Amino acid sequence: MMRRHEQLVKRLLQATEQMVQGGLSETSRRCGNPNCICRRDPKRLHGPHLYITYRMDGKSRSLYVPPEHAKTARRAQQAWAAFWKIGCSLAALNREQLRRQWHQEKKTRTAVQRGSVPRD
Repeated sequence: MMRRHEQLVKRLLQATEQMVQGGLSETSRRCGNPNCICRRDPKRLHGPHLYITYRMDGKSRSLYVPPEHAKTARRAQQAWAAFWKIGCSLAALNREQLRRQWHQEKKTRTAVQRGSVPRD
């Protein structure tokens, strides 16, 4: 189990090198120009534009991603998803380790109470 734990920690650290917390969303919008076609024809909105969406201080936020940086933003979000998945795997390993430890301690306590384990 320790080997698996070390592998996951290594992968977790690798994910931190480029991860950005949040999701990705694409949004089409109307601009502020009252004469623009996007005001007259709902099918001619501007976009879709890519955004990294996240929460900060309890509020939903978004960061516009320029088209030339879309690939980087997608990799950063994928790294975040990998970080989350690996973190959950580590937590599961730690939970199992605790379960085994507590089970062993209970067996030892029970054995001591019955007097079947010699005391020092």
